[in-house]
Amino acid sequence: MLLSALVLGLLGSLHCIGMCGPIAFMLPVSRNNKYKKAGQVFMYHFGRLMAYGIIGLLFGLLGKGLYIFGIQQKLSILIGVLMILIVIIPFN
Repeated sequence: MLLSALVLGLLGSLHCIGMCGPIAFMLPVSRNNKYKKAGQVFMYHFGRLMAYGIIGLLFGLLGKGLYIFGIQQKLSILIGVLMILIVIIPFN
């Protein structure tokens, strides 16, 4: 299981190289003052982590709400069937 996590983490890092890396390089940070630059970079990462955390919390609450209402399993089956149908039936 640890090996799977390592492989998935390494493969997921390719996304960061292609998308997050250029965004991080284009951050408008102060190049003259290293303390100001550190503060600006910290604020960028703090805001990014807070945004991901809030989105995760909202989706977690949504999932918990679906579980409470007892439709999570039915919804999962329906979405799985739709995904299979989209692959099988061409839309050309």
